[in-house]
Amino acid sequence: MKKNILVTGSHRSGSTWTGKVIARAPKVRYIHEPFNISLKRNNSPFKFWFEFLTDSSQEHQERSKSYINSFYTVFNNDKLNEFIKIRTAKSLYHFLYDLKTRYSYRTIFKDPIAIMSTEWIYKNYDIDIVILIRHPAAFVASLKVKGWQFDFNNFLNQPLLMNTYLKDYETLIHDYSKNKKDIIDQGILLWNIIHDTIDYYKNKYSNEWYFVKHEDLSLNPEQEFRKMFSKIGLTVDSNVENYIFTSTNKNMDSNVILNSTEVFDTSRNSKENIKTWQKRLSNDEIKRIKIGTKPVWKKFYTEKDW
Repeated sequence: MKKNILVTGSHRSGSTWTGKVIARAPKVRYIHEPFNISLKRNNSPFKFWFEFLTDSSQEHQERSKSYINSFYTVFNNDKLNEFIKIRTAKSLYHFLYDLKTRYSYRTIFKDPIAIMSTEWIYKNYDIDIVILIRHPAAFVASLKVKGWQFDFNNFLNQPLLMNTYLKDYETLIHDYSKNKKDIIDQGILLWNIIHDTIDYYKNKYSNEWYFVKHEDLSLNPEQEFRKMFSKIGLTVDSNVENYIFTSTNKNMDSNVILNSTEVFDTSRNSKENIKTWQKRLSNDEIKRIKIGTKPVWKKFYTEKDW
């Protein structure tokens, strides 16, 4: 039985790049962020960013399973509806090709938004897990450049999540949900929450799951991806090697077109990319991030990483 793959971690941690490298391996098909509520998929059961499925209602879990299954199983209502709407030979060809890959290929789900439900996914599916970790200053700098604000009510509206992974952050989350904070403070809290959860996973599943820092992938991409591929049972062929090279040796502003509808900034000089946060953040912002995330970053990084 083919085993699917989930690549998750914090957003802005290189998950798209990692997912696209894995998708270059023989007989692997790529699925982009099923948990991302901004993509407005008709059959999505998810209402919140970082949906938490563990201990949610049985009905919600069943709907979630049906939704996730629709991305890779051969027989499901979505595929039946798609078949009914086929009107051209070209559409029929793409439909049959998709059925073939669903049947014989491994599916990689690239989705950092699934981080809070990763344990649920692991318990409900025969799946390999890859978790990405990124330096807090790099994470916050990326949010700053993108201008990505976060509504912490996404956590408050999930009481089961608040009572488990986020229990230690309850007071802060309540404060941040009521009082608007700047993007640096938002990033600090979000990084702490996500990476504390990753630390929990690492302590519990270090032998089963694959954990890797974005910085290690960027410094030694071929070596690190070979280790990852060995763990999840994939082959590094010339197609993978060529993609690793081209996606780590281009100008940082260039883009790779992944398909007809998606463009991601996955091409870059990977080694230079590691410390771009030093240019994007002021000295005061770096100091705030270092102090604000210290209890958690010490679990992954050392003073020399600053």
